[in-house]
Amino acid sequence: MTVIFLGLAGAGHAGEWRAIPRHETRNGEAGGYDLGACEVTVAQFVAYLNRAGRTDFPETAQIRRRGQRYAARRGMKRQAVAEVTPADAEAYCRWRAAETGRAIRLPTEREWEDAARGGVDGAPYPWGWGDGGDLASLAQFRAGQPAARGGTFIANGFGLFDMAGNVAEWCAPSADLPAGQRVARGGSWAENEPAALTVTNRAFFREDYRDCDAGFRLLREWKETP
Repeated sequence: MTVIFLGLAGAGHAGEWRAIPRHETRNGEAGGYDLGACEVTVAQFVAYLNRAGRTDFPETAQIRRRGQRYAARRGMKRQAVAEVTPADAEAYCRWRAAETGRAIRLPTEREWEDAARGGVDGAPYPWGWGDGGDLASLAQFRAGQPAARGGTFIANGFGLFDMAGNVAEWCAPSADLPAGQRVARGGSWAENEPAALTVTNRAFFREDYRDCDAGFRLLREWKETP
């Protein structure tokens, strides 16, 4: 199957945010916010733990304690942070919002899905249609761990990296979910089936889930002018 859309080859990922413009889709108007170009990294999350004065976060495969301070384990600063619960992700969002004076939160599932398509209405993958026959060149998939750094693979049409694979991304709570359950989108490095990387795939977890295949990406609301 030919991959019809490959996004911003060679563009790098200067700047933390990407604008998701307002655009029409078959499901109505979408966009009107910024999304993180990459998933939140270990270095960014460690900075939050230390500056926010948290002491209750457990040691993980990526993060260790040094007395009352946290540090990234060797070689992991640029990895997408994992082993974070939805509550951890939301606490990070609140901290970033307080630091910047902007409304920062997890995307809803609809917001995440529209952004993941990169402006290609109806596309099942961030790169367009079809699995391309070589997923290893498109996403961190069927791998032993997250990519060494975000942005290794090609971006989608909105300049977003790793919207498929790497780590599954927590979304805001949804009214259709039972109590105690949350959804992550995008699949992860540990997936074996291409269908897990589609933009419509929903991975269901307990709300206290903390493992090496789930992380998150930030949404920043636009400042509306009168």
